[in-house]
Amino acid sequence: MERSSELLKILIPAVGGQGGGVLTEWLVQAFFLEGFEVQGIGLPGLSQRGGSTVYYLEAHPKASSNEKQIIFSQYPVPGDVDVMLAQEFLELGRALEEGYGSDKTTIVTSTHRIYSTLEKMPISSGIYSDENLRKLAINFSSKFIGFNALDIAKENGMDELGVNAILLGALGASEALPISEVAYLKAIEQAGVAVGSNIKAFRIGWDLIKSGKYTEQKAKPQQKWEEFIKERVEKLDAKMGEEYIKLISEIEKDYPTRLREILAEALFRLIDYQDVWYAKKYLRELQIIYDIDREMKGGFKLTEVFAKNLALWMSYEDGIRVADLKIRPERFKRIKEEMRLRDDQMFRVTDYLKPDAEEVYGLLPNLLIAPIVRFTETNLFRSYWPESKRLTVGQKPITTSFSGFLRLWLLTKLKFMRPYSYRYHKEHSLIKKYKNNVEKFARLNYDLGCIVAKSAQIIKGYGRVRRKAMDAFIRFLDNIIIPLAEYEKKSRKAFHMSLDIGEKSLKLILTSTEEISKAEKLAQDVMQGKAT
Repeated sequence: MERSSELLKILIPAVGGQGGGVLTEWLVQAFFLEGFEVQGIGLPGLSQRGGSTVYYLEAHPKASSNEKQIIFSQYPVPGDVDVMLAQEFLELGRALEEGYGSDKTTIVTSTHRIYSTLEKMPISSGIYSDENLRKLAINFSSKFIGFNALDIAKENGMDELGVNAILLGALGASEALPISEVAYLKAIEQAGVAVGSNIKAFRIGWDLIKSGKYTEQKAKPQQKWEEFIKERVEKLDAKMGEEYIKLISEIEKDYPTRLREILAEALFRLIDYQDVWYAKKYLRELQIIYDIDREMKGGFKLTEVFAKNLALWMSYEDGIRVADLKIRPERFKRIKEEMRLRDDQMFRVTDYLKPDAEEVYGLLPNLLIAPIVRFTETNLFRSYWPESKRLTVGQKPITTSFSGFLRLWLLTKLKFMRPYSYRYHKEHSLIKKYKNNVEKFARLNYDLGCIVAKSAQIIKGYGRVRRKAMDAFIRFLDNIIIPLAEYEKKSRKAFHMSLDIGEKSLKLILTSTEEISKAEKLAQDVMQGKAT
């Protein structure tokens, strides 16, 4: 691999006690030997077997004396990992489930299994399907290398710790990282842990890939466009299906091929979520950003990011949506398959729901609720009802029973009220702010517009978590992006600082909304000349 000038991000999903720390140390030392600045950390997790631990590294070519110091992140960001090096197959599955795989990720993993407690509990086999894990890994990577490193280690007279050096050798031979074979071997020597056997294991992994004995597994051919559309039409009723096809013909005519599948999925999701008019509203909002993209000839990166995030945001999960998803036939079918039940066996599904007060009154008309909410925000109300005192409404409907199913089904029939609800008004007020800022900053600087478009990823979760995310999103725009851009605009600068601090701040907030204060301080220090 050619030496990269970009930040490299490596995630190691590991199992406690299997030498993940040593594997991380080898990579850190190898990067140092190649002249990189590097940071590697361990993130301990909940014990499932020997204890699940995730290691994360970031590396960047060493900056010259007149360049800015590299600030590394302590946490990986979903969808933004270059390499995943997994010691065990299910740990890789956990990381992929959390969204770390993408079309830029190279995955190198051992396919052997150390069974989790939940897999051992069922009387019949509860082992998760290796085939499903393999499909997941292939589909969420640019390159997938998976083989049973434990078997290879045993065949060569090594114990289970030999897996790490075999995987390192396979990673080195894949050329996913700009590290030479010499640097890898020297790093193993410098670590001083079972040097002879680990060098032997490294060469086994290296030769496995270089000799061609291992064949890289490719993703299945992408589903044909016609099949993709037909599959979604069949999930809608006849009238909505016809309207959906009309909208598809519009995007085929107006949008480039790379955006069509994203838009087709977004339109399906929004019709299913609300109605056809709602999907048309989405296209109107998108058109403004798409026009900017065409004017600036940015390759449609801005439209792609904005289109994904806008569709997800517009289909926010309120009580109506949650109820709809809970009673869908495909959900019961999936539960039955996962439990491996026969057709003559019965099962019961109990859903544990605990919506807070805002999630409940958020379904009511905005005209009625907004004045009451404004009163609750006054000092008079808060003196009698502290903010920490939260009302929740615990619910345990048995969804497979008539009464439990009926309760949720009746809630789904309130869909017609959604556009008039307090929650809809609140969400769409923020969506409007998001769209206006993407438009504004994209016209100033295309890359800055893309950062603002990505910022919608901050919005996630339910109840109090979502409200904190909304607050972090507003503060990101109002206290970081807008002041930095105005500062550089007045100074007649080229928005380099806005791009740099904006990207770092967004990454920090995406790891945890609690980090917003650090991001705000970083922006303030830079504008005041206290940091570069």
